[in-house]
Amino acid sequence: MDWNDLKVLLALARQGSARAAAKYLGVSNSTVTRRLDELENALQTRLFDRTPDGYRLTGAGEALLPMAEHVEELVAGAERRVTGEDQHLEGTIRITMPDVGGMGFMMQRLADFAQQYPGIELEFLPSFDTLDLSRREADIAIRGLPVGVRPPEQLVGRYLGAVTASTYVHRDLLKADAPEDLSHLTWIGKRLEDHRREWLQHTRFPDLPVRHAVEDVATLAQAVHARMGVAYMPCYALHEMRDVVVRVPGSRIVHSLDMWVLTHRDLRLSARMRVLREIIADEFDRIRPTMDSRERGSGNDIA
Repeated sequence: MDWNDLKVLLALARQGSARAAAKYLGVSNSTVTRRLDELENALQTRLFDRTPDGYRLTGAGEALLPMAEHVEELVAGAERRVTGEDQHLEGTIRITMPDVGGMGFMMQRLADFAQQYPGIELEFLPSFDTLDLSRREADIAIRGLPVGVRPPEQLVGRYLGAVTASTYVHRDLLKADAPEDLSHLTWIGKRLEDHRREWLQHTRFPDLPVRHAVEDVATLAQAVHARMGVAYMPCYALHEMRDVVVRVPGSRIVHSLDMWVLTHRDLRLSARMRVLREIIADEFDRIRPTMDSRERGSGNDIA
């Protein structure tokens, strides 16, 4: 039984469609379907039902799945141990970080790192999803965790600092005689289903109408800059717009997340992982007052 065929089984079980599995594995749709056909032919049984809603495991597929996961863990564990003992500054590093505006500060330092170590290839995986570091879906993760929550025990990491959020608006939309009054404005929401969730309770304006829905923070920042309304969002995402985007006077600055750089404990001694973790930590330390606007002093309404 080919491990590559088992990877297709796992990807289809987790992703639910050939297209999503192919994207996850970095191969074509036809490769996924071909390998599944080969695996089913070799086993003389059907592992998935092909339905209009996607691929669904059959009883035989469900029986095979735990064994495939066990093989996956054995292979991933071997890879982690080999990589963890590697003291050469060469190879691939998969980095996952939030897909938000304001993370661009990291790119120049990463470009310098890549130039300094030509034997290292960087693979960027922008995502809010918690990629599995145990399965080597990523090697290093920059992640925001709820305040006070520690990383899982199988991960090692370094605390990068607090992330604050507050209420922001384009300065042109504020009333000159009463800048704290937003009754003439509407919220730019995040996603439609989030319109009445807890973020409104962190603001002074929970009853302000929510008019627009925006999927990601980078677009939300651009919408604020374009005067579409007022938004509650991470302070650092508007750092480059601070000349025109302001924090609404009197708005709370909320400690919303703690940022960490994480890797699997088996990789903690890998030279290339260790060097890159330190570089990431140094960069976050440099922009700490941007992430945590409380460090810029109270009374400043500029983002």
